[in-house]
Amino acid sequence: MFFSKKVEPLYIISDVHGCAKSLHALIEQLPNKAKSRLVFVGDLIDRGKYSAQVVEVVKEGGYPCVIGNHEQMMLDAFEDSLQGQMYGSNTLRNMAFWQRNGGDMTDRSYNSKSGAMLRPHLDWMKALPAYLEFDIPDENGKTLFITHGFGLPFWEEREDPQMKQAFIWERLKDKREQTYLDYPVFNVFGHDVQESALPFITPHYAAIDTGCVY
Repeated sequence: MFFSKKVEPLYIISDVHGCAKSLHALIEQLPNKAKSRLVFVGDLIDRGKYSAQVVEVVKEGGYPCVIGNHEQMMLDAFEDSLQGQMYGSNTLRNMAFWQRNGGDMTDRSYNSKSGAMLRPHLDWMKALPAYLEFDIPDENGKTLFITHGFGLPFWEEREDPQMKQAFIWERLKDKREQTYLDYPVFNVFGHDVQESALPFITPHYAAIDTGCVY
């Protein structure tokens, strides 16, 4: 997906992981609060207590968002249900994997009060893109490229559907300069929790998962 350049500030929020209270507190600090121009880099769910509420905020707010590995795990866990089928063995394995990785907390958030949100939220997650591009150049002329995992190495292949898993799962393995960093985009991504609890920013990319849920 590609968005045209606009003048208002853009705020990129990473890996909320069900921390609805922290998300609301953060948004309240922005100049225009919930009317600010927000973008989310996925992993809205799991581990924290209020995943259903976080998804509802982003979905109903119409904020752009890319799919994270935790949304993908949840979709895999409910794959048969989404197709109106009985759970098969593969889906049961996916369910167990998701539950072990924080999905148990998400399950609890879809209680009797918010259970009706589950299917609309799954349908919304299924439609999330693997990347977003904004025509907003930085001081080096690089435009904005947003992914959940470290997507910069795969930018040239971004339109290949097989690259979706890389955009969702890839981690920042090497912080040294590489030839692909000469691409004309600046990649902002989450997924990799920064031990300093501060974003790791270079001239070519920014890793912004500061581990809110921890």
